Amino acid sequence: MFDRHAPAISRTLRRLMGPDVQGEHEDLLHEVFVQALSSVRGLRNESALRPWLQTIATRTAYRAIRSKQAKRWLRFWEPSSLPEVAVAGVDPHLTEACRRTYAVLDRMPARERMPFLLRHVDKQELREVARACGVSLATVKRRLTRAQERFARLAGHDSVLCDWMKQGGRWKS
Repeated sequence: MFDRHAPAISRTLRRLMGPDVQGEHEDLLHEVFVQALSSVRGLRNESALRPWLQTIATRTAYRAIRSKQAKRWLRFWEPSSLPEVAVAGVDPHLTEACRRTYAVLDRMPARERMPFLLRHVDKQELREVARACGVSLATVKRRLTRAQERFARLAGHDSVLCDWMKQGGRWKS
């Protein structure tokens, strides 16, 4: 089960969590599969395995983000950040936009961030987003609306993201 589904679940976690901090993604990935193995007896339909794992991944990421947000007040100083490693063939403007996007997302409540990322980054249908978040379709629509408004407002204060959004999320060549 791990070998077959870990790559997809890992991608979902990376999109929801943002840049990896201190090997966090691997820990979360293992946590997803530990939770899955402990409750797999409750799964009745084999075809529902991947959506079920994505739901567990979404809830695991949600708890991790909530925990990070709750611990922010414990910081007495900003930890030193490591410099970005340049990767050949990757547009540095896009890398910077991605970094700034996750900085904005870090300022959003987890209950809005999860559906926003599942819908706009993972490109999931609304019903899939609702299922993964464990809420109704109406609730996920409300949360998406608030998340989109909040993201636009926060990103509007960042000159790089503001320009990027005005260009429809694309850089001029």
